[in-house]
Amino acid sequence: MDAVDGGFKKLVQAMNRSLPERRRSLEELMRESEPALKSRNGSIISIDKKELEMIAAIVPKYQWNRLMLPIIIEMTPDFGASAARIRGEVECSLVFKLLELKKSADKFIVLYMHEIKGLRRMLPTATQYGFYVSL
Repeated sequence: MDAVDGGFKKLVQAMNRSLPERRRSLEELMRESEPALKSRNGSIISIDKKELEMIAAIVPKYQWNRLMLPIIIEMTPDFGASAARIRGEVECSLVFKLLELKKSADKFIVLYMHEIKGLRRMLPTATQYGFYVSL
């Protein structure tokens, strides 16, 4: 890896410092009166209880332990400048239902900017952007 790649890698890592150290399940977060996680930079990431309740009304209870939050919207050049990926079978299923998409659930989905904006409007605290590149 040359100096440019190393500098770019450090830039991307710095952009992702606001991501959680560890994502937590819907089941775990629903038990808390003030749901929160710790970010990689040490700050607290609060998730709005009303958002969790909306998610819980959509996702069957037996899947609460598999839905990991926040949902990471992976910004990556792999899908073009105006597209992002979301991973996780339960996470994808939730996004399909929220956005009323006519796709089938899979291990990951690709969303385009208008869909990403809609998702962020519905779940501003239960979603986060992550930045990824392959060098």
